[in-house]
Amino acid sequence: MSTFLKIAIFGLNTVDLAEIKTQILICLPAELNVQWVNIAEEKIDLLFVNKVFFNSPGIQKVLKEKGCLYLKLSKSDTNFGEIIRDQLFIPIYNLANLKRWITQNLLSNGVFNDVRPPQSTSTYLDTSEKQVNHGINSHKFEEVFAEMFIARNGHIQLYDASGFIALIDTRTERVWVDDKTIYTQFNETLNQTYAKAQIVNTGSIDKIVYDLRVWLWINVSRLPSSLLPKSENKKNFKLDIWPQFENDLQRRDNLKIAACFESGANIEDVKKYLNLSDEKIKNFLSCATLLQMGHFIEDEEVKFSTNHNVESSQTNKLKSFFGKLRRKLGL
Repeated sequence: MSTFLKIAIFGLNTVDLAEIKTQILICLPAELNVQWVNIAEEKIDLLFVNKVFFNSPGIQKVLKEKGCLYLKLSKSDTNFGEIIRDQLFIPIYNLANLKRWITQNLLSNGVFNDVRPPQSTSTYLDTSEKQVNHGINSHKFEEVFAEMFIARNGHIQLYDASGFIALIDTRTERVWVDDKTIYTQFNETLNQTYAKAQIVNTGSIDKIVYDLRVWLWINVSRLPSSLLPKSENKKNFKLDIWPQFENDLQRRDNLKIAACFESGANIEDVKKYLNLSDEKIKNFLSCATLLQMGHFIEDEEVKFSTNHNVESSQTNKLKSFFGKLRRKLGL
């Protein structure tokens, strides 16, 4: 037996429809399957309907005959994601209200079907497909981050299961965040969508702005390895853009790693040369790859070498570099 919900959404354009479907799925338990249906379906558990069409004879007939739970969808420039009586204001800026409403009005009352779903129905989402829309299994972590560096995307909003995280301008590579701290805990439900004009207009008010890659590196470097790109089969790497490291205990090692990979280096050579752990090197490479700050290269592109005849020259260059850096930073 498989528990699933029949959900209908009426009166939205294709862009808004795709966005709210994703947000609804995030608000539901991962084990709960969803079947998207139209208003002609015999049984509907939950109906979302554009307020413009709510009083139409067709919608009123559906509500009378099927007695389903519903929310009216209303466009708003201020009440993003709020639910007032039977109205849900879109676009949804924070998922907390919708998640709470679904839990209280739908899940806690057991208002769903407990039957085996028709596997041949094209609109049915089984458990694996549901997880695909729930976070990392659908949009690989790399794909979510890749969207942040496509300039033509303009403004996008970053969110997860708990709601809004940040507003990003992909053209200028800036990010605005709500919290008064630079730290953000990314998780497997991380996702992104295009930011509409009203969110762009209000999304930077009373928020802190950061350089996108600086903000991302600080938070991505703290992620568990399971969420980061793998580099086990890669041999060589070249750093194209230097990260800006925090002034913490990891800073000195990170600067050394960056200096080695700046000219293109073999990963094993760097690890042995700097006498650093495999975990530290892999974390650096995963972060740099995820944030498009470097790329893997072929053997013939490697410039850094630990051969005896060039080691002295490289050591002097590194010492000179770190000496200049220490003087600049006052270390």
